Amino acid sequence: MKLKSVVINLALMAVSAGLIVGVAEVASRYMVPISPGPSLLSTDGKPIRQSYVEPSSQYRIITPDFDALTTITKDGYRGPASSGNPDTLFLGDSFTFAQGVTDEQAFPYLYCKAKNLDCANLSVPGASTIYTISRLEHYLNVKGWAPNNVFLFFFTGNDFTDNLWADEQRRNGRNYEPLELSPEQEDAVHNSLPPHKQLISKALKYSNLLRVLYYKVLPEIRQQGDNSGQRAQLEKALAITKESFDRLQVLSDEYAFNYRIFVIYPEPEVRLGVFKQMDEKLQAIAPSEITSLGELFSKDSQQYFFPADGHFTMSGNRLLADFLIKELP
Repeated sequence: MKLKSVVINLALMAVSAGLIVGVAEVASRYMVPISPGPSLLSTDGKPIRQSYVEPSSQYRIITPDFDALTTITKDGYRGPASSGNPDTLFLGDSFTFAQGVTDEQAFPYLYCKAKNLDCANLSVPGASTIYTISRLEHYLNVKGWAPNNVFLFFFTGNDFTDNLWADEQRRNGRNYEPLELSPEQEDAVHNSLPPHKQLISKALKYSNLLRVLYYKVLPEIRQQGDNSGQRAQLEKALAITKESFDRLQVLSDEYAFNYRIFVIYPEPEVRLGVFKQMDEKLQAIAPSEITSLGELFSKDSQQYFFPADGHFTMSGNRLLADFLIKELP
């Protein structure tokens, strides 16, 4: 009888624990949604695996927040295409690529249309600043472009870590292109992980609760336990970022274009107003005056960022475009 009672109690505990986890999972999807990452679909809805900037392609980027038709020109950058020698170039990662909205809703397009400028958006999702400047240099050399203006958008949410990764790859003679450009490389990196990390990676795709714990809770715990380590990593990332900013200055002098550096912050940092100290750090390493976009999005910030994916909504793109139209010549 005792054994039967123990089994029943264990079963009840297991059911209760399962119910609690289930409720927590559902609640997390409403309260703290985090996207499992984008998927690419062909225009007829079939899953595809390809570079985000595959030349002459059109595809849909899918997350829980959006389904955005995306066009890539024959020269391998997000459409619309330049007519030949663009006046203005946009550089950055997925925020400047405008992941989550259509080509005509992206802030680079809205700005250039209003200004009647011939432009090219060279941004790539997942790009480090190191790769971004290399990509710019490629188009200047290979395409022979001679732009008047180059606008670099730096995203503090992941550009520092992307720069640390790219710098390590480069120093070891390895490819430092973002994994979003090479599904084969992304698969190789995943398959090289230990079995337990592969299991965690798979679980993170399906459970929002696990994503909250992994991306929100654990980093906070690590940060509180190793403040000196965090500071050291930031200082290293700032030094690497400074090299890329300085390289942009060199290219500006060599190719006679004007440039501006804009800083984009994640929605939580905008909402909490904790970006001003980072503004100072970035200004200290920049060879020219930076333009912080923290204050721009601070009023009712949540309408400008997708809740799970975190990128700019159509309203966010419109707000930034209007700012650029007013701020820039």
